[in-house]
Amino acid sequence: MKNWFRSSGAVACAVSVAFVGIGLMRSDAPPVRDEAMERHEVRCDTQNISVLSSDPADAKLACEGAHDAINFLSAQGFEIVHRVSIVIAPKLPLAGRDSAAGLYLDSTAGCNSESAREVQVLSFSAFKKLKNWFHIPIDASLYSSLVAHEVAHAISACNFKVAMPSIQAQEYIAYVTMFAAMAPAIRERILQQYPGHGFDGDWQMSTTIYLLDPMRFGVQAYRHFLKPANGRSYWRAILAGEVMIE
Repeated sequence: MKNWFRSSGAVACAVSVAFVGIGLMRSDAPPVRDEAMERHEVRCDTQNISVLSSDPADAKLACEGAHDAINFLSAQGFEIVHRVSIVIAPKLPLAGRDSAAGLYLDSTAGCNSESAREVQVLSFSAFKKLKNWFHIPIDASLYSSLVAHEVAHAISACNFKVAMPSIQAQEYIAYVTMFAAMAPAIRERILQQYPGHGFDGDWQMSTTIYLLDPMRFGVQAYRHFLKPANGRSYWRAILAGEVMIE
């Protein structure tokens, strides 16, 4: 694996308002703080990405996931103009949601600010305690994919042309990015766990369908994206608020 980061000094962790993560939308999550752990800021080689982590190995995996997500989104025409900060923690501030592995924290300053967009993910050791993800054993590659999902949220947030995109619109982009950036062998194993041919259209991609089974939604969204009539043109329709609206 390539080394996508370089390390700098210790810094403090400060976050704003929780917005969206895997399988969950919240607006009241408190900042992640653990004074007993010394986190260090790692600056990834990838444009505008930094990681706050107590474990250099976790930071390396996070940089790799962010690199893959940004490469894919950039190739799809997304603007990559904001800084993204990835905070790695042993526990996320999501009461009653022990299975939550990551979330995106929106900037209260908005998209015109130079403030970093922030995501939070579990440490790799904490993530592994979930044992399986998408019905396959968790490994380092899946951890990078988790980060790619959350970074996709952070990047896509300021590419929307509508003020309040639907949950399913945001998750469609994040899941498609995650699967597109995923190691092919891992992706194929996951696709085998979720048979299907993909959604036929946005009328099948409601908030309810997403909330009933977020992972199945993600797999079928990826298959939908791969259909010849969709792809990059469907991205534009999502970002413009022409499809997947509530």
